[in-house]
Formats: sequence, structure tokens, C-alpha cells
Amino acid sequence: MSSGGPNRGRGYPRQHIPAEHYSPARRRFLRNQLLVGGGLAVSPAALLQAQPQPVKDARQRLGKFFSVSQKLLAPLPLNTRLDERVAVRLLAALNSEYPSFPQQLDIFPDSPGEADKRSPVAKLIVAAWFLGVVGKTLVTYERALMNRLTADLFPVRSYCAGKPGSWASAPQAKFGRV
Repeated sequence: MSSGGPNRGRGYPRQHIPAEHYSPARRRFLRNQLLVGGGLAVSPAALLQAQPQPVKDARQRLGKFFSVSQKLLAPLPLNTRLDERVAVRLLAALNSEYPSFPQQLDIFPDSPGEADKRSPVAKLIVAAWFLGVVGKTLVTYERALMNRLTADLFPVRSYCAGKPGSWASAPQAKFGRV
């Protein structure tokens, strides 16, 4: 048993704390860490409201893509409107298929004129909406505008209309011709 000190009679060995733990540089470091930690604890709402620049750019770019799409495709067929969820997927597919598309969309005018409507960027946007395909990526089938034009006469088939595998058989001959 050690004699003296706060641990007297408990059997704990005395610990020696080195002098570098009391140095001014160490104290400054600990004080700065506590200030940073306290600042983060006090204002988490400010951190949650701050959005990184790429997120703001993405929202602005999506808004521009949607408004430019509406102007390029106007007038739309009766009972047809552009779906914002499809716009998100089309924009993502265009960005991944054509790496320079975001920059081209940024410099594309908000209100395209006749010459702008014939530009390669406008053709990409219109083709993506009508076909529902960007490059080799299928973005939408039912919501593609090519299907909306004839939806009043022909239902949009997303399944086989006949028996399973009927599409694979040879067509029936009518009037001696196929």
C-alpha cells in the first residue's frame, strides 16, 4: 500500500503525468478542438440548411432542362404533359451518355429561337423525350411521347398481347402472301 495521495489505501500505483501534457501547445490544441466541437453542437441547423454547390447546380439544371423541354416540345398533344420524374431520369441519362451535355445545356438559351430548335442539343432533348431512350439506355417506355401521340387509338403495350411466345412464331399467310 502506498502512503500519501488520494489513492492511499486502495492499492493503486501512483501515475506520473509527463510534462508535455501540460504544455501551452497542447492546451491550445485542446481549446481549439473544444471550440470547434461546441460550435458544431450549437448550430447543426445552419449546417443542415447549407446545401453544397453541386446540389444547387443540379436543381437549377433540372429546372432549366424541364422548362427548355416544354418550350421545345410545345405544342404537346392533347392530354399530354411532361412528367418531372421522367425529366430527372432523362437528364441523368443525357449527362452520363454525353459528358459535355451539362455545359451545353447551361449555355443553351432559356427561350430557344428557330435556329436554336435545330441545334444538336435541342435534337438530343427532343429525341430523348419522344423515344424514351438515350444512347443504349432505356429511360421510359410508357411515358415516351411517341406512344402518347397514338394513345387514343392504340393502347401502350407493356406486355405481350397474345399467348406467351406468340411473337416468335411465323406470321400467318393471308391471300397467298405474308
